[in-house]
Amino acid sequence: MEEGKKVGYNIDDILREMRDEYWQGLETVEEALEEQLECVTFTLGGETYAFETVHAAEVLRIPRLVKVPKVQELIVGVFNLRGEIVAAMDIRSLLGLPQLPFGPSGRIIVVKGEKFHTGLLVESVKGVTALPLDTFEVAVKSLSGAQRDYLRGQLQLPDGLVILLDIKRLLAAPEIVVDNG
Repeated sequence: MEEGKKVGYNIDDILREMRDEYWQGLETVEEALEEQLECVTFTLGGETYAFETVHAAEVLRIPRLVKVPKVQELIVGVFNLRGEIVAAMDIRSLLGLPQLPFGPSGRIIVVKGEKFHTGLLVESVKGVTALPLDTFEVAVKSLSGAQRDYLRGQLQLPDGLVILLDIKRLLAAPEIVVDNG
């Protein structure tokens, strides 16, 4: 036993070290549990927008769009998505954004609505990002009615401002949905 004490084991030090490691581990878990919203981020009118990934089905390069006569201005055309005809919409006018031509980085985000799928034309897709909700701010009251109606709010991130779209409300907009019944 005497030899064990000479080696220098101190049970109090070992227990204190174990306790400190335990509490550090708990602090790390709490930081990881920060509430986040997984979103598809993209650019429209030179600004970064986002909506929840649960509403996104896929991202495509802009295919050949077939123009359809006598439809809403927002519907640029339709395209074939594996046998399903899907409308491609340019929502920039709805949000009060400039409508410049789409370049080579232009994409269509196929969105799953409650009643239909549609494609949103965007200038580029930045990717899927977990947005921290602690930086969320409600949409500014000074925005025009149409802009404010389709925005949930904004998040200030280190690399810039991200505007969060209310995709459900947007897809239910009277400018988009035609109710024939």
